[in-house]
Amino acid sequence: MPILKEHYSFDRTDIHQLRDFLVNQRRLSGWTQEELSDRSGVSVRTIRNLETGSNTNPRRTSVSLLLTALGATATAFPEPTPWDSGRRQALGQSPDLQSDPTALPPWQGPRPLGDALVGRQADLGHVLSAAQRSRLIVLTGPGGVGKTRIALAAASRLRPLFQGGVAVAELHDIPPQHLEPAASAAELTRVVRRLTSGNEGGVRGGAALGRRLLVLDSAEHVSQHTARIARQLLDEHPGLQIIVTSRRALAVGAAETWEVEPLSCDRRDGSDTELPSAVELFLRRVRASLPTLDLGNRLPLVQQLCRLLDGMPLAIEVAARGLRSLPLTTLLHDRTLFHLLAHVDAGDLSRHRTLSDSVRWSYELLPAPHRELLRELSSLPSTFSLDAIPAQAGGGFGSTRVAHLLAELADVSLVQINRGQQYRYGVHALVRHWVTQEEASTDLGRSAEQARDRPVLAGSA
Repeated sequence: MPILKEHYSFDRTDIHQLRDFLVNQRRLSGWTQEELSDRSGVSVRTIRNLETGSNTNPRRTSVSLLLTALGATATAFPEPTPWDSGRRQALGQSPDLQSDPTALPPWQGPRPLGDALVGRQADLGHVLSAAQRSRLIVLTGPGGVGKTRIALAAASRLRPLFQGGVAVAELHDIPPQHLEPAASAAELTRVVRRLTSGNEGGVRGGAALGRRLLVLDSAEHVSQHTARIARQLLDEHPGLQIIVTSRRALAVGAAETWEVEPLSCDRRDGSDTELPSAVELFLRRVRASLPTLDLGNRLPLVQQLCRLLDGMPLAIEVAARGLRSLPLTTLLHDRTLFHLLAHVDAGDLSRHRTLSDSVRWSYELLPAPHRELLRELSSLPSTFSLDAIPAQAGGGFGSTRVAHLLAELADVSLVQINRGQQYRYGVHALVRHWVTQEEASTDLGRSAEQARDRPVLAGSA
């Protein structure tokens, strides 16, 4: 009995299904057996034996680790869910798909960058799992946390299941709904309808041509319009599935929302060898740009830097670039670090040229009371409770109004929540720095303007 609990027992058909699944998922991910071993913790020998079918009695933990690394739901074979069955049919039973990449369904729009998603297997696995349950998935989180990368990686994995293809629409150039509501709605409708009608090289239309996947990226400034048109599209097209990325959650009852959090800066409990995901990302980016720089004996400083950046992936990648010109000890000074993040061009990593632009984008979408409260919160410690917020904050509306504004700031991912027994709130370091600098700059400009307008007294020099 202990062996039965520790191992899966497969018949010949089942082990062939598992083999086909592993081989095709690994190839679609672009990974070698060695890379899958690194990501899953399963030895190359075990992976090789499973893929050749020579191991018909694999350990339960090995199968679970492999499924998790590949972003699959860890359901036990040989009792496959309909999702696993459909995936095997799409990925494992088509020799044309394995040998001819052009046989994949069409893809329109931006594609995944192709680099490994560090520390994002749980996020990716959740999105792939959520696609079994919901036709509308919304990824929320602050700017620079990696929502777009996760969405595109998930779309790439799901692509073989959508015979009608995948289309990706970047929404950041659409006018904000609070400034130009009519123009915003019209432009969003035009962009999305073009992609779902089959015109201009878009995804092929018609339910008879199979399922289709639509990715709507950066919808925070048109969240209400996006929610409305998503409902309409899902009603009109039974074969359509939608993934949305947005700093603001969408008010759609049928949506499954997943909050993308920053990378971990600390080791997992009980792990003495595994690097925190934030540290791993930093080291990967340094190796890519400075392969001769060895930081192996400076990991505590790297971890300290990642903590200063609150584990935000985009900030970590920009900081890693900074090592080309500045030593690690210099980057650990707040003023140097945040000046670097505010001015280094990150255009190839983000749609915003700098991280300051990214924060400014969110800030300028806020009404005045929300901006005022965010400035107050930025002066508080890195984490705080609701009771720690002064009642006069946010314009002096009282504690009820403050709680309401705080909830709305969290809803647009400018305030993060640790939902423990007592909720703790926090403003990310980069947001705190930018808001503080913006406030100081505004005060300086206001003082200069007042001095310029002040009348010169008679007899003054």
